Amino acid sequence: MKKHFARLLLPLGVLCAAAALLFYPTQAAAGAKRGIGYCVDILIPSLFPFMALSVFVVKSGLAASMGRLTAGPCRILFGLPGSAAAAIVMSMVGGYPVGARAVAALCQEGEITPQEAARMLCFCVNSGPAFVLSVVGAGLLRNAQAGVILLASQLSASLLLGILCSLGVSRKQRGKATSQKGMGAAQALICSASDAARSMLSMCCFVILFAVLLDLLRVFLSSPTASTFVSILLEVTGGCNDAVQQGLPLWVLSFAIGWGGICVHFQILSSISGIPISMPRFMLFRLFHGLLAGGITFGLCVLFPEAAPAFGNTTAPLHGVLMGSVPAAVAIVGLCILLLLQCRKDNRIETAKQ
Repeated sequence: MKKHFARLLLPLGVLCAAAALLFYPTQAAAGAKRGIGYCVDILIPSLFPFMALSVFVVKSGLAASMGRLTAGPCRILFGLPGSAAAAIVMSMVGGYPVGARAVAALCQEGEITPQEAARMLCFCVNSGPAFVLSVVGAGLLRNAQAGVILLASQLSASLLLGILCSLGVSRKQRGKATSQKGMGAAQALICSASDAARSMLSMCCFVILFAVLLDLLRVFLSSPTASTFVSILLEVTGGCNDAVQQGLPLWVLSFAIGWGGICVHFQILSSISGIPISMPRFMLFRLFHGLLAGGITFGLCVLFPEAAPAFGNTTAPLHGVLMGSVPAAVAIVGLCILLLLQCRKDNRIETAKQ
């Protein structure tokens, strides 16, 4: 009986979705328009440069070069090779899918094993400073200190999860990856830009789809609290906006950012291949991340009560003034310097060959 009922759920859900699209086309169109706005104003400006640069770091061999300096700390803290440090750093400054894309690139280049990549995906999924500080802190909350608390909570939760994930891994279980020779800077840049463009297209599709789904669900949700809960469950940007509108405490926003939303989960899983991680396990660690970040935020608000924001409702649209954060600027400048050095090195090699 249960098996038959489970088989009916999927076609029933598809029929309900089709009926909602037919009977509520205005809400569906409004959701699609809102999703496109998120993509144009927030997603593409904040993530595309970092996604291209994160893949470039791996493809050009810079991650392997950095790995010689970071091998000790990475092995001690996370049970990972030094080349994984680049993906960990990019996950902290770039945004949700950036770290995952860097992990996938490391696995494809043979810098880490698929098992190590699956472990990294349990903690290398973070909201970047651009979203937390600019959109949530300065934009929604209008409180820079609250944004700093949220960012500190997210990064602390990520590091703690990374350390916890390494506790059950013995040295015998740590696989040996077969590293491949890095590309030239020009070829790596072409590949990374194309890779980022494909990933962005997939991510934008999910954002628009979930924005439509959320607006259709709101037709049937009369309670603002239930609507906010569903919004947090499905999509992080709308969830944070609704949480602020409802005047929920800061730790709820921290949970929402750490959880990321099912939309982000699909974005990440669509950008990785060949990594043996299941959807339930991935979502379980996203839940752990959200709960851990929420707990840290609660503690920080107790220690620094003056930073706990007085919530003010806002109906202003979210704009993508996202690249002005200091960590983002430092990361971009640093990676540009590495790109110039790599180009110079390639030119020397070509000259020597001639």
